[in-house]
Amino acid sequence: MSKKETKIILFSLFHLAATVLHADISVALLDRIESNEKIRMLYRNIPFSCEPFGIIGLEKMVSQAPQPEACKQEIERYWRAHPSHRKHALIHLHPRQSYHFQLIQGGCVLYANGPESYSEMLLREGLAVRDPAFRNPEWDAKLQRAQTAAEKLKKGLYETSIKSLCIKEEE
Repeated sequence: MSKKETKIILFSLFHLAATVLHADISVALLDRIESNEKIRMLYRNIPFSCEPFGIIGLEKMVSQAPQPEACKQEIERYWRAHPSHRKHALIHLHPRQSYHFQLIQGGCVLYANGPESYSEMLLREGLAVRDPAFRNPEWDAKLQRAQTAAEKLKKGLYETSIKSLCIKEEE
């Protein structure tokens, strides 16, 4: 085998290994933050909305609540008591900075804190609950662990009556 053939084979193997390791995780630029649950990103100069996957955040809970008015009032009361939580994304994410992301089941995995996803961050702070309709064996345990941590420490919505007013209990 010639040196040229060896280089081509090595390059091909390296490229194949890099492709497998890279999987479908990409890097995008954070364009702007609209809310804790809606983040605008740019991927190859194409704008897209990155909504955290596998969770129902406080903003979305109101539209799905069995008692929307009572839910909205309780969440507004919570925001007044904890104004920094309303700006959680603005505090922890930075516009014009690049972040790794991955699209999963209609949601977006945004790696905001090393291996921890932004969805896990929101769950850990009690600013969201796991979406019962979301099923993904790779992520279910991670999301459940983050939610359980917030429940045990009575963080976020677990220190109020938001869960009872805003989340329909399954029968």
